[in-house]
Amino acid sequence: MWQNDIPLLSIAIITCNSEKFIGSAINSVFAQDYSNIEIVISDDASTDDTIKIVTRYTKSHPDKIKLLVAAKNMGAVANWFKCVRACSGKYIIGLGGDDEFYPNMISRQVAIMENNPDIAICYADASVFYTPTQKELYRLSDKSPSKSGGIEVALSDSIYYSPTMMFRKSLVPKENSFIGIRHAADLAFYKEIMILSAPHGTIYYLPELVYKYQKHDTNITVTMTGYRREHIEAIKLLQKKYPKYSEYLNGSIYDFCCVAFFKNLFKFRFKDVYYFLYTGLNASKGNPFKFFRALTWGMRFWWLCCMNRILR
Repeated sequence: MWQNDIPLLSIAIITCNSEKFIGSAINSVFAQDYSNIEIVISDDASTDDTIKIVTRYTKSHPDKIKLLVAAKNMGAVANWFKCVRACSGKYIIGLGGDDEFYPNMISRQVAIMENNPDIAICYADASVFYTPTQKELYRLSDKSPSKSGGIEVALSDSIYYSPTMMFRKSLVPKENSFIGIRHAADLAFYKEIMILSAPHGTIYYLPELVYKYQKHDTNITVTMTGYRREHIEAIKLLQKKYPKYSEYLNGSIYDFCCVAFFKNLFKFRFKDVYYFLYTGLNASKGNPFKFFRALTWGMRFWWLCCMNRILR
């Protein structure tokens, strides 16, 4: 098949001090069976050798890799939006600068979206590895609902598959809706993609393993104590911007709050425990049935984390 016969796929990679991992991340893209790709790498003022390593790849693949370099650190959210806006493909999928794709998988997502024009996002499963030992800790499907459906499904449930989500470039917002949030708006970003696809847009789950997520001591999820609060604040910004969908978005808030509640309880962060308990109850409007559903899900994931000793 000629390259012109298949749509361009953009791989959006954001980096910040990713020298230990970025080479493996890029190599995993070139291990795919999909040829019509571009790799857009946006570096957020790294102080290590990340840029030097990426530059070597750009010299080897000048027609495939585009490198953007920030003079000053702007945070993951602004860097992601900058990276996505620079993509040229019909479809975009993100890849963490410290993560990897499994071989020969992303072509399946492209095929699904090409055959179903109403699908705004196609996502799949990911495995989470503890980097020092390369032990698989769990899969995202162990902890999160994996659903396909319309706008209500996409907005109401906390579908935590952000790393695997392939989406249409035509649905990327023209402006960053999350000004002031530095590190955690990926969940909200994909909610906004779905809002912009309304009324006919759908989200589709492909029950395949496509992504390897590396868990290590320099993950933002580990180093930033306010990371989980930022997720909630980002969704609240969407509620203000799109009041029509505010009630749907409440579902993802109380789901997310329950998991964060147990994680912070385990670490004795009682100020955060109170925040997530109060915010979750408020989002469920005190409905014990809604909150109990989310609470039991949170307990299930907390137990999984305890068994694997991976609470972060």
